[in-house]
Amino acid sequence: MSHFVYALLAIAMVLILVSLLVPLAERLRLPHTVLLAIAGLGLGFLGSWFMMHGSATGVMHDLFEGLDRLEVRTDLFLPFFLPPLLFNAGLTIDVRRLFDEIFAVLLLAIVAVLVCIGVVAAVLHQVTGIELIVCLLVGTIVSTTDPAAVIGIFRDVGAPKRLSILAEGESLLNDAVAISAFAFVMQILIDQASGQQGAPDLMEPLLHFGREFLGGILFGFAIARVAMFILPRLNDSEAAIASVTVSLAYLSYAFADHYLGVSGVVSVVMAALTVAAYGPTHLHPSQWTALRQVWTQLEFWSNCLIFILASMLAANVLPQITWLYVWGLGAVTLGAMVARVLVVFGMLPLLEAARLVQPVDRRYKVILVWGGLRGAVTIVLAMVVFSDTRLSDDIRQVAAVIATLFVMFTLFVNATTLGLVMRALGLDKLTRVELALRDRVLALSRVNVARQLQQIIRVHNERIDGLDIDPLSAGEPEIEAPPADLALALDERIKVGLLTLSTQEKELYFALFDQQTLSRRMVALLTARADRLIDAVRDRGIEGYDEIAHSFALPTRGFRIALWLHRVLGIEWALTGHLADRFEILMVTQDVLAEVLAFNSTSVTDLLGPEAAAQLAVLIKDRQQNVDGALKALSLQYPGYAESVKQRELERASIRFESLEYARRLQESIISREVYADLRSELAKRRNAIIRRPPLDLGLELAKMIGRVSLFAALDQAVLREVGRRLRARVATPGDKIIKKGGPSDAMYFIAAGEVTVYPATGPVVLKEGEFFGEMGLLDQRPRNADVVANSYCHLLVLYRKDFDELLARRPEVRKEIEAVAARRIADTPSNWEMRDRVAR
Repeated sequence: MSHFVYALLAIAMVLILVSLLVPLAERLRLPHTVLLAIAGLGLGFLGSWFMMHGSATGVMHDLFEGLDRLEVRTDLFLPFFLPPLLFNAGLTIDVRRLFDEIFAVLLLAIVAVLVCIGVVAAVLHQVTGIELIVCLLVGTIVSTTDPAAVIGIFRDVGAPKRLSILAEGESLLNDAVAISAFAFVMQILIDQASGQQGAPDLMEPLLHFGREFLGGILFGFAIARVAMFILPRLNDSEAAIASVTVSLAYLSYAFADHYLGVSGVVSVVMAALTVAAYGPTHLHPSQWTALRQVWTQLEFWSNCLIFILASMLAANVLPQITWLYVWGLGAVTLGAMVARVLVVFGMLPLLEAARLVQPVDRRYKVILVWGGLRGAVTIVLAMVVFSDTRLSDDIRQVAAVIATLFVMFTLFVNATTLGLVMRALGLDKLTRVELALRDRVLALSRVNVARQLQQIIRVHNERIDGLDIDPLSAGEPEIEAPPADLALALDERIKVGLLTLSTQEKELYFALFDQQTLSRRMVALLTARADRLIDAVRDRGIEGYDEIAHSFALPTRGFRIALWLHRVLGIEWALTGHLADRFEILMVTQDVLAEVLAFNSTSVTDLLGPEAAAQLAVLIKDRQQNVDGALKALSLQYPGYAESVKQRELERASIRFESLEYARRLQESIISREVYADLRSELAKRRNAIIRRPPLDLGLELAKMIGRVSLFAALDQAVLREVGRRLRARVATPGDKIIKKGGPSDAMYFIAAGEVTVYPATGPVVLKEGEFFGEMGLLDQRPRNADVVANSYCHLLVLYRKDFDELLARRPEVRKEIEAVAARRIADTPSNWEMRDRVAR
């Protein structure tokens, strides 16, 4: 029992120590892990001395006795510390932005790991002569990265958000790849040590990797989806929600690794990503924030304990280091740096050339190379090797010590010099634009302060002395003009304005989320779009802004897939979900852009000048027109749904205003806390009643769509029912080629909403709602002779040839109407041939 008390004492003292190091690290501008390593080394040396020369009793003896016993149980490092480290890393990443940069992330996470393992093993084997399989083990251990320092640098210098996503995604996924490779190499060494190693099978590594990786992905996703079913049903208990996620992290690791024989690490990572993707939409914002705080705390404890204990262990080994370890450290350092340069400067440009990722500035690439620090995961793997008695003592010590020394090297050399590298690259200096803005803001601030002081003096004189104005403060101060060398060109000011407005747009989305008028899923999607705008402006200025803003109006890949499923397989739920998303996105963007435009006129004009503000207003108004046009097109297609969505948004706004009013009444002591709680409970019921979007049923809209087609206006109900059974709804996105010239005449199309352009030889012809096209090809059975392209989102009713022939055979009145329209079209042109060129068959 006393040993358990010693361990508790040791943990308590370590947690106090690591907490005191946090403000010190901020003051010294060093990563916290550097000070943790120093503290661990100090405790290790002090503990060795004290245990040899100190007294056998007392608090200090018990403290170091407890630390020594914690070090002995290094076999618990992997299952105890790894799940919280990996789960928190996955929980904090922006999954949507991760998929935007997926090609670069996969390059850095998978290819970089394999290159690092191979290069490190080759260099280490050549320099030290250590057996190649042991060198491969060292390579797997040191191939993981810790992105904290690099992300901090990117944040300090205002680098594009996607670079932080690259660093976070690389660290998360390469941990999974590296640990899977580590487990594989460990098993080979264990089999060799036990004499069970048979003839090598070249397919075994691939099969093993595939089984471990794919199995871990499937199990992690499945168990996380079960957890996401449970979490919303725990009511408001934040403690219960946190407990389930903690269980999820350890259960996904233990069950996958021990019972299923798949990668527990990959399972944990996938479970974390799944919770990160679905959690914000399934949990209340306050619950999600509380959950993130719990996991940040768990990760902090795990990271600190790992570094302290590992550094203490290194302190015990350092006095016994030979030249073999020194040369080994040099070889690993050289191999890891070469591998990093090959990937970042050799392979990443290939993705840039293929336009799979946006170009990355060379200075940031240098930071990615030099900032390839190693952290807690590397330490955990080194401790696992050190504690595995199935391996020989030489292998255990060589692998663990060299890996631990490499971690210390990256912390004491790379981490401490990152600031110097940043300054050498000029990333710490304000650009000419930033200097000009700083001076402009300073001048504006002085003027505004002077105006406020004048107003205070005026009010004081009116109240005290009866004066209307203070003569000394009369008149408006002038804003000093910037120096000539800092005067910004119009394009530069517009670029700064676009960055400011895009950032303001992002903040407005967060404000709507805080007011509970925007779901977590929607705010994640919309803020990710704002981040893409910011990155585009930083990279390519006005051109980048226009390109990305224009892409927002285009259908997404998911929408196109849903559209294909609806057209080919008749599956509606995916398409209705995407259409409903588009309704909400357009309505929210419409409101936010109006506020951005007002912000431009009130806050940006003084900063950048009226000429730049006017140009910015034009850009914002162009976006507004695109959004308004798209929303109008959708509303015309689905008027009932559009009205339902508007009513839902009004109800949300009403609930928000009522909540603020109740809070004000409580603060003024007009109502008691019991009354306030009852009112809030009623609001919660109303909020829960509208939390789901109204359903959008394409089938229910079919009759309304048929009614918009002028051809069917004169038909009786029996004929309309017959037509309705044969028509198929189809959604066309802007730019879609509905009919291709020379193609088969297999259907005719009725425009229920939207417009299309026909491109015959005589010139384009625009057809709008209620009109139809493609009938001539069915009547005379000739190939198409013109392209037909959708101008906007169009809802079409399609009548295929088979149904066309059967319908016209059964309903001669329909044939009569179609032939009459065709005859009128032919009569409107000088010749039949010209008409055939005007209207697509």
